[in-house]
Amino acid sequence: MAERLGMPAEMYASGFDEGTHGVRPLDALFDEVARDDVVLLSYSIFDPYLERILALDCRKICYFHGVTDPQLLRALEPRTAQLCEQALAQLPLLARFDMVVANSLNTAQSLAGNVAASAIRIVPPVFPDMYVFRREPPHKSRKRPAPNLLTVGRVVPHKRIEDGIGILALLKQCEFNATLSIVGSTPNYDYLKFLINHARSLGVLEQVDFKGMLDDADLFECYESTNGLLAMSRHEGFCVPVLEAMHYGKPVFVRGGTAAHEICPPDCVFDAEAELATWVAPLMQRLGQAGGRCSVDMDYVKHADGVLQRASDEVWSTIFAAIGVASAAARSPARPHAAVAAALHVAKK
Repeated sequence: MAERLGMPAEMYASGFDEGTHGVRPLDALFDEVARDDVVLLSYSIFDPYLERILALDCRKICYFHGVTDPQLLRALEPRTAQLCEQALAQLPLLARFDMVVANSLNTAQSLAGNVAASAIRIVPPVFPDMYVFRREPPHKSRKRPAPNLLTVGRVVPHKRIEDGIGILALLKQCEFNATLSIVGSTPNYDYLKFLINHARSLGVLEQVDFKGMLDDADLFECYESTNGLLAMSRHEGFCVPVLEAMHYGKPVFVRGGTAAHEICPPDCVFDAEAELATWVAPLMQRLGQAGGRCSVDMDYVKHADGVLQRASDEVWSTIFAAIGVASAAARSPARPHAAVAAALHVAKK
């Protein structure tokens, strides 16, 4: 995006695979950043570099993804819970950035008392030109022997995958046979073991497919061949899979109370505290209408396109302009150019 706006860009990170193309060690940033540069920090968990970045003599933007409630992690991920607690203690420091950009209104509201609402812009954490969004939805529907539900994202406790398995069991009790595909990395062995045992105890293990990490082609195949996306998470700063599923014209069934409900039609959202049984009738009705076919609903495609426009290059151009940085199109010959240095502290929740 920065390069499209005529601004040279460099990426720096900590805790990443050193073979990753185009990414440099974060320590190098402090030797190389110049006064006319802009540093954009991606923040979602405790960052030991935060005060050093704030001390840099340049303009700085914080892109804030939200911090997961430590209580959602404490039982099975105590170390991550501790890092999230430390992150919450760091939030007042974010007010020292020249601009804070949040990935959703829900995330912005979590900064109340730390950063003034008027100082926060909201921009989704995606770009319209990302490969997944440049792919056209399939033109033909597919036939499945049984309706399929899909979850996409890391398989970690606050995603509440067990609730999706519980819904699958309730559908089976109603003699409505469906399957559940679970796509995502499984960094927590204890949680994965719990999910397998939970599915077995409910009698639906054979209907659950743990697919793990997938490449793009296989992920796109999952979107094309599902009847709907299930999002049961108790914390989402945005929830990109909901947007991806809608781009593929698929219905989404989303637990409310997180940012995920901001990006989908209201009739797709379930009350955050509703019993799982509440989900059964609407899912049976919607999945039953498909008659086993994985059809494409263009209303979802159009809705996704509307969300994507909130993250256009033009939106980012106005953010840079607000902190005194002009894009190539708006820059006069007399003004110095600025480079963008993206700093990513990689410690995923």
